Amino acid sequence: MACHTSEPSLIIVRLMRRILGRVASSAHGVFSSSKRRFRLKMGAAVGATGVGFGIWRHVSMAEEVGLEGKNGFVMRAHAETTPEKKPKMGSEKPTVVIIGMRGAGKTTLSSAAGSSLGLRVIDVDYEIEQDVKTDIKVFIHKYGWKAFRDTETRVFKRVLYENPTGAIIACGGGIVVTPENRRILKQQPRVVEIVRHIEDIVAYLELDKTRPAYAIQSTRNTYAERIPWFDECAKWHFVIGKGDRNWKSTEEDFAALLRLIQNGRLTSGRFR
Repeated sequence: MACHTSEPSLIIVRLMRRILGRVASSAHGVFSSSKRRFRLKMGAAVGATGVGFGIWRHVSMAEEVGLEGKNGFVMRAHAETTPEKKPKMGSEKPTVVIIGMRGAGKTTLSSAAGSSLGLRVIDVDYEIEQDVKTDIKVFIHKYGWKAFRDTETRVFKRVLYENPTGAIIACGGGIVVTPENRRILKQQPRVVEIVRHIEDIVAYLELDKTRPAYAIQSTRNTYAERIPWFDECAKWHFVIGKGDRNWKSTEEDFAALLRLIQNGRLTSGRFR
């Protein structure tokens, strides 16, 4: 069984229920918080079938994984013809909208995923500053939060209209505050929330003095208030573990999750 083509290859791996239970992480699909651990697990599973590790060495990246009946996995993989070149998503794929609390890592992870998947990255806060010709903090100080929220909704609508496909749109943490924005988000086909532990968010924001202060509530109270709105608007939730500072691994995992979503293999879920 060879694996030397640039076309996707289908590898059927028969697993015992015991192994299957360890590797499968959700009914919607399989997703590991560590690509390295995932590859090791799947490599061991391939070896257990007697097929041998020769095939596994040619697999550059597990792209889509799903359950095949009760007895095994179907793993669709790209053959490793040019290891340095990362596969690119087609521009016809629907745009992915990223939401989450301020300081969750939306901009950082969106930028990394966009580079990995070949998607444009649009930051709504940046677009707002370009629109109003000033810094958001200055704008809010001068005109108030209501004026900012109105501007945010107008710019958000424009960005969505201009980028229906081939993009990742990273929203500000308060995008869900406005009912109109929540209505718009629930109409989008692909909305992903980045979830970061509140203690990590608070620690990060205490060091970042460039952001405007919340109007009344503390960061923790604001977080608690917005959790139901984030849950209401997002179909997928990417959870960063408390104290996790391995951003390289987190970026890889986030890009892998978006790839599965874009390929239609995950309909919803919560992933770590």
